[in-house]
Amino acid sequence: MTIRWDLAGAEVRPLEPADAEDLFRVIDAERTRLGEWLGWVDAVRSVDDERAWISRTDDPLERLGFFVGGRPVGGLGLHRDPFGVCGEIGYWIAGAFEGRGLVTAACRRLVDHGFRELGLHRIEIEAAPGNRRSRRIPERLGFRPEGVRREAGRTSRGYVDLVVYGLLEHEWPGGGAYL
Repeated sequence: MTIRWDLAGAEVRPLEPADAEDLFRVIDAERTRLGEWLGWVDAVRSVDDERAWISRTDDPLERLGFFVGGRPVGGLGLHRDPFGVCGEIGYWIAGAFEGRGLVTAACRRLVDHGFRELGLHRIEIEAAPGNRRSRRIPERLGFRPEGVRREAGRTSRGYVDLVVYGLLEHEWPGGGAYL
């Protein structure tokens, strides 16, 4: 499976071990901002940690990167359950690239791919209640808020609640019209 999407001013493609050093630099520079919402940031302490994460799965959908000018500026992934019924999308992007619609556009492509190519029935996105930027993405894409998982996430601040957004395949309106 080859994933390579051109978005307005960026490319999405699978991360490779050769990307680890550049990706680690972005994470390290954004550590405080990202750590406010994402628990994995504290575990990434070196280029080797990042390389190990990139190498841990053969599924390219779990390790996609946002690239601008050939350099990684964020990450995106779709993790599927073992039965191929449900997928969960996660994402992050460097602060300098927020507000450009890149994450929303990439998630739209990933949702469409999940339903049309992988045959998923359901896709979820979770975000902390206070993380308005992250919550706007599933809301724009037609996901429904389904509830709050209490203290289901851990960040640099401690445990946080997570709002669960869900979308079913029959609720996806054609999805092929990418913004």
